Amino acid sequence: MQETVVEETVGEVSDTIEWVRSLWPSVRSGGIKLLLAILVFLIGMRLIAGVMKGLDRAAKRTGADETLGRFLHSFIQILLYVLLVFVIAGQMGVNTASLITIIGSGAVAIGLALQDSLSNVAGGVLILLMRPFRVGDYIISSEVEGTVREIGLVYTYILTRDRKMISIPNSTLSSISVTNASREGMRRLDVSVGISYDSDILLAKQIVERIYRECPLVLQEEEIEVHVDELGAHSVVIGAWGFVNGPDFLKAKWHILEQIKLSFDREGIVIPFNQLDIH
Repeated sequence: MQETVVEETVGEVSDTIEWVRSLWPSVRSGGIKLLLAILVFLIGMRLIAGVMKGLDRAAKRTGADETLGRFLHSFIQILLYVLLVFVIAGQMGVNTASLITIIGSGAVAIGLALQDSLSNVAGGVLILLMRPFRVGDYIISSEVEGTVREIGLVYTYILTRDRKMISIPNSTLSSISVTNASREGMRRLDVSVGISYDSDILLAKQIVERIYRECPLVLQEEEIEVHVDELGAHSVVIGAWGFVNGPDFLKAKWHILEQIKLSFDREGIVIPFNQLDIH
């Protein structure tokens, strides 16, 4: 009885040893592949970090736009990571053709589900490449007016003058007309004011020109023009323009309009307005 048990035990041990021996080539091959994959991963990560640092230094030396630089950094980094995954998968013996097919099918499904978001991404890429405006520029559009704070892949963030942060989809902002008031550094400040036909036109023009000349925000080295802009049904419209630095535009406009009203009142020049007399 005991001899039978011993024989069975010896047989089981022998079968186990044979099973381990049969698995050993596969385990050894898989272990080597795993070690090589880990080694490729570590080397790949160091190479990617070195490449990204080199690209960042090159972007700084060339004076590339900061927003565009951040976008290209993220885009190239993702591409390098995907390439590293394919290299590791190939090292592990995975069929990369099947992997590409699976990823492609998933990308199509995700693209259909996120169609609107992808159109915003395309709009963001278009804005970053064409650069109709940059971070810090003051823009005017039918959607919003304010200072560009951030250009993201999906949304552009605009800070209005009343300190509200507005996010606009890039697909919208890339398809409408946008006025960049900061591109040239200075803006032309136009003012129109109507006076009665009984008032002295020449005196009104002199007053408006003097106000432009004395305004500290108006660039005196640039041209200043004052003229009769229109002979309207109820008033003579005096037009004037000069140039100011972009950030000073509204301050200069407010100052000039206030001084025109005060000066016209002192000189007896009437600004007509609609009024209703009830008897």
